[in-house]
Amino acid sequence: MTTSYNDINKVDGDGEEDHSNKDQLNRNTAREIRKEKLHYYLNELGIDSDDISDAALRSMTTNDGFDIRYGKSAIKAYRSYIDPKPSKLKAVERENVEVSANRYARQIDFLSKRHRSSEAEWVRHLDTSESRRTFPLVLVLDNLRSAANVGSIIRSAEACGCLEILTTGITPHYNGNGAEKLAKSALGAERMVTTRHYATTKQALEYLRQDRPNFKLYGMETTDKSRCYTSVQYPGGESVVSKSDDDEVNKINTSGVALFLGNEVSGVDTNIIPLLDEMIEIPMFGKKNSLNVAACAPVVMYEVLRQWGVK
Repeated sequence: MTTSYNDINKVDGDGEEDHSNKDQLNRNTAREIRKEKLHYYLNELGIDSDDISDAALRSMTTNDGFDIRYGKSAIKAYRSYIDPKPSKLKAVERENVEVSANRYARQIDFLSKRHRSSEAEWVRHLDTSESRRTFPLVLVLDNLRSAANVGSIIRSAEACGCLEILTTGITPHYNGNGAEKLAKSALGAERMVTTRHYATTKQALEYLRQDRPNFKLYGMETTDKSRCYTSVQYPGGESVVSKSDDDEVNKINTSGVALFLGNEVSGVDTNIIPLLDEMIEIPMFGKKNSLNVAACAPVVMYEVLRQWGVK
């Protein structure tokens, strides 16, 4: 039998039961509104709302477990929004239902996609356990200010088998300034690539001239003297990168490439540019003069590896 507002108002006594029934009715109404809004936004995202609703019900009433099309996290997110825990109920009810339903729908969509990806055997999700290959390729980060950019560059450098990364000046660096922030975008790569920090970029340059005299030093900057990065022949080649022993790559007479990347605003230090062997740039076809530094680094690194015949 369905309870109506008229039935509630007929309850005798001191009114406690009357208020209790009204509160329950209000909660039920709020629940249906949340469900309706959530289903609307799920359908907007291409998710069959009735289907995931059935999947959520089956996860509680049968021994089938969580539907493999959505996964545990997505179904739990659906359930937690429709029927939040008592400790979270008031917070859910205070929030604008349009905003919260839209947010939960997008979260459920993401969690479902993540689950499907993790279940796909043909998608690689884990880092390889094989030993890391390294090539005679060094990055010099000249006074970068963003830890997020540095972390992203370190991750790209690790993926490219970069031999080492030299950070200078205010650049956030591993075991130093900004280490915690850069780790968020490096995702562990900061522990895999050798890094050195120098107070000045000139000190880093002097280290390269002394310890890696056969490396050619390239500044990545948009200048009147810069050449397109694809028109440059980078020293190294297959005879170098085919060596499997890191000691061979580290030998002082090994030829290689060092790429200097400058500050996000001012670029490579103009006092350093004359000391470099050559300037290279990535062509721009829009109104902006340059790419983000974290986007530039992998573009040029992969071109170097391509020319070297790395596979």
